[in-house]
Amino acid sequence: MAEKYQEILPNDLAVSKEVTEENRFGQGTSKLALFWMMEGEQSQLSLLGGGLMEEFYRINWLKARARRDRWKEEVSLVRHEMLWTCLWFEYHKDMWEKRALESTEPGKEAYAKKQMGLWNDFAKKARLMFQGKHVDCI
Repeated sequence: MAEKYQEILPNDLAVSKEVTEENRFGQGTSKLALFWMMEGEQSQLSLLGGGLMEEFYRINWLKARARRDRWKEEVSLVRHEMLWTCLWFEYHKDMWEKRALESTEPGKEAYAKKQMGLWNDFAKKARLMFQGKHVDCI
């Protein structure tokens, strides 16, 4: 019996966290438990016969593709958010610049210019931080 079967070690009994922690870091290093890889005379695990191993690999491939697609979507959203942030700061700078030009009282004009400078600084810092991140800030 020792020739046919290997000794089961504690590492072989590790529970896969694919189900309990769906989005955990490092899922690409997951491996099958030892007993899933054993070959019997009429193995259902055979890749050639379309057994469970083929299904296992298809499911893992689909999970990996779904993770990749989620990350692609996340990158796209973050890039758009960076652009929207730049545009938001520019909008407020322009709004305060317009208020400063339309102001008739010196106090209101000074306050509007201060706000315009503040939003302009935000816009400059955002452009500097997002530089080289494939975002076209105005």
